[in-house]
Amino acid sequence: MNGPLPSTRAFLSDIPSLPADSKIRFLGHLLLEHNYPRVKGTQHKPKPEPPSICVDINALLETVTWEELCVGAWINVVGYVRRVPADAAWDVRGASTSVSDSDSVHVEALMVFPAGAVDLGEYERILYDSQEVDRMRRAY
Repeated sequence: MNGPLPSTRAFLSDIPSLPADSKIRFLGHLLLEHNYPRVKGTQHKPKPEPPSICVDINALLETVTWEELCVGAWINVVGYVRRVPADAAWDVRGASTSVSDSDSVHVEALMVFPAGAVDLGEYERILYDSQEVDRMRRAY
């Protein structure tokens, strides 16, 4: 029986390095940022901004609920990684941007649903361990 490919769980910080059209699932806030891996600033180097990603929810506008759009609410997102060539990148207001040579990355959401109460440390540990197992399995 053929069906759609399953999504792969990922951290927000992993998304820019994933191939275009990867089907992924990730956790984030409405701002869709997740401070993982944690990086501390130093006296000479300020702490960097947490990883964040733009998510296109246009296909979900008729079904998305207020719970999923509440500021600070953790949500799960299932969708596809999309890349826009740097010379054709647009910002969220529709204005053209002057970006670096790298492609602009965003996620086209297929599904968004509340994550409920999240033990963030436990989530990070389990996902990290799961990714390590996948890496070891591919190495053999």
